[in-house]
Amino acid sequence: MNRFKKMMKNLEETQQSFPPEWKQPIELDKRTSESLAKIQERMKQVPGEMAELSVQLAKRGWYLWMDMPFTFLYAVRRALNEKRFQIVDAVLMAYFKKANRRIASLLLKSFPNRAAILKSAFRAHRKKDYSLSVPVFLYQADGICSELIGVGFYCRRKGSPRTASATERFTGSDFMSFLLEPLRVAGALNAFEDERHQYPDVLNRHEVLHGKSLDYATSISSFRAFSLLAYVGSALLTAKEYQEFRDEQDSQDNQSSKEEA
Repeated sequence: MNRFKKMMKNLEETQQSFPPEWKQPIELDKRTSESLAKIQERMKQVPGEMAELSVQLAKRGWYLWMDMPFTFLYAVRRALNEKRFQIVDAVLMAYFKKANRRIASLLLKSFPNRAAILKSAFRAHRKKDYSLSVPVFLYQADGICSELIGVGFYCRRKGSPRTASATERFTGSDFMSFLLEPLRVAGALNAFEDERHQYPDVLNRHEVLHGKSLDYATSISSFRAFSLLAYVGSALLTAKEYQEFRDEQDSQDNQSSKEEA
């Protein structure tokens, strides 16, 4: 079942189990109302800040995983703004090292048709055979992107990533907008040859897959490539399921309107 449809079903079932007195509106005192308003106003800023962070990280060859806690993300954001890049790299490597098996398991479950290839890449990564894990992570991220939205992650049109226009159909929330922001800009991993000088210390997909780079087989390169694979596999699948859920809800609302008329 679509995860968003499942969430709504669980929420409806939970609400139906509430006693009648819980369904009465709650009156808040002035101080509580003001505090709540400040929290709500602060929350409105979060998607924009996270979108900015995701783009900054893409420029460093890193991509976010959806389960990263906000406390962690804001700590990374602070280090990034202070240009403490070694710390950024270290904490992201540590995060993906700890979450590696859980993320790998979810990707294998989400893309069973790619399981044999992905298992080999995950095994190579854990055995520190980065010369094999890096290129496989890079081209599987491209393949998953093409499978889900019809264009590869590295494709460009007139200098802009084709993923930007391909994801325009995923709309409807600030969360979805921030989630897909890295697909609207060119980062370090998908930089063209004439852009390569902007990211001198980050691996580049073109140089790796075309055999130009001979020094890419490092732990940080493999973790960066793994972060891209994790991001593409989770973000696009979430966006697709969310849009399917919205389309179904809109269809049901339109049908209800017609019946009432």
